[in-house]
Amino acid sequence: MAEYIKVIGAAVILAALMDMLVPDGSFKGYCRLVFGFVLLAAVLSPVTGSIALNVPEYTGADMETAEIEARARILIQHRSNLEKIIEDEFPGCEAYVEVDGEGNVTRVTVENAMDAAATREYVRGAMGIEGSNVIINENKGASR
Repeated sequence: MAEYIKVIGAAVILAALMDMLVPDGSFKGYCRLVFGFVLLAAVLSPVTGSIALNVPEYTGADMETAEIEARARILIQHRSNLEKIIEDEFPGCEAYVEVDGEGNVTRVTVENAMDAAATREYVRGAMGIEGSNVIINENKGASR
C-alpha cells in the first residue's frame, strides 16, 4: 500500500512540475491530457496489475524441460489420434500405436479385429509401416 501511495504521489508531483514548466498554448493542453492518462494509470495500477497475465519465464534448463514436456504431450496426442482413426475405421476393435520420438509409427497392435487381413492392409497403408510391425488379434467369435 505504501508503494502505491508513493507512485501516485510521484505522478502528481511530476504532473504539477510539467504543468508549470510547459508554456501556455495548445501544447499545454496536450501535456495535461498525457499526464492525466499517466495519473489514471497510476491510480488504476493495482487493478491492472492483478489482471496481468502470469506468463512463466523459462531460462536454460527450465526451457529445455518445458520443451521436452510439450513434445511428450504432442506425441501422446498424436498416438491417441492414430488409435482413434483405426478404431473408427474398424468399430469394436482396440488399437495400440507406438511412435518414436519424431512421431513416426513404429508398431501397431489391433485387438478384436473382425477381419485381420483387411485391418492389416489398412494399417500398413494408412500408417506406412512394414507388415511385421502390425500385430492383429482377430476376434473370431464376434459378428459385424
